[in-house]
Amino acid sequence: MNAKAKITSTAKTIIRLIFLFGISVIILYPLFYSFSVAIREPEDLYDPLVILVPRHFTWENIANVMERMNYWPSLLGSVFRDGISCVLQLFSCALTGYGLARFQFRGKKIVAALMFALIIVPPQTYVIPNYIEFRYFDPIGFVSLFNAITGQEAVINLINSNLSFFLPAALGNGIRSGIIIYLFRQFFRGMPKELEEAAYIDGLSFRNTFLRIMLPNAKASLVTAFLLSFVWYYNDYVYTSSLMPQSETVMNQLSILYNNISYIMQYEQNASPYEGILLLQAGVFVSIIPVLILYLIFQKQFTQSIERSGIVG
Repeated sequence: MNAKAKITSTAKTIIRLIFLFGISVIILYPLFYSFSVAIREPEDLYDPLVILVPRHFTWENIANVMERMNYWPSLLGSVFRDGISCVLQLFSCALTGYGLARFQFRGKKIVAALMFALIIVPPQTYVIPNYIEFRYFDPIGFVSLFNAITGQEAVINLINSNLSFFLPAALGNGIRSGIIIYLFRQFFRGMPKELEEAAYIDGLSFRNTFLRIMLPNAKASLVTAFLLSFVWYYNDYVYTSSLMPQSETVMNQLSILYNNISYIMQYEQNASPYEGILLLQAGVFVSIIPVLILYLIFQKQFTQSIERSGIVG
């Protein structure tokens, strides 16, 4: 390798490192800042020499905000609702992605267009129709037919019910389900068809081939889809505030804390002028800890799945 090629290679490496370092700072700085503010005393906030490393450490802010947010019951409620929704969404989206990747059927292009519509259309545009659908839940017109026959005015109200999350997830219409379907579609398209042909020769049906052959080989994609789905459900506020406004979830409690910051700073006794900032940053930090731990556990599988399903096809 001549001198010019070495200089070019070194320059590319340096540029790549600078780019990766800049991206890392953009992503990680808010996390470090929230943790730094959450564990510092109020006097460190107006000290110009304190940036990320506080001079006076305290865990009182985190303990205080966890008590205000009713953290552990809220976390258990979030994990229960979001975990079940994620499992239901994984199965329905994996089945849909497998069908789009392997089978030819009438209306396939329409289904694919609907999948991309789920990705493109923001949920804020249909949150009101979604609310009305679950406030006056009428599956296939059964309630209307019952009312017409009996003369009653029966109403099924699924607002503040976990079913308003479970039903869309089970039918492949959960939060950002279009991306999950696309992820599985790309993965199954990259798998060799010889696996399915061998299963058919052994006498397996389409259903058993999917359950016993395709899903076990999609473990990495399942882990990635679960992580993404859980993060989206866990961080969601649009659906939760409209469909389950009375539920105790971490995001709901964090929103309540944010709305009460001005009251805490003005009217609570023994509250410093910076009490609201400390509590808010502490609330943000304790809210992201579960997702961060989940990602650290499945980091390897997540990276492998992105490499396989994010590029193939």
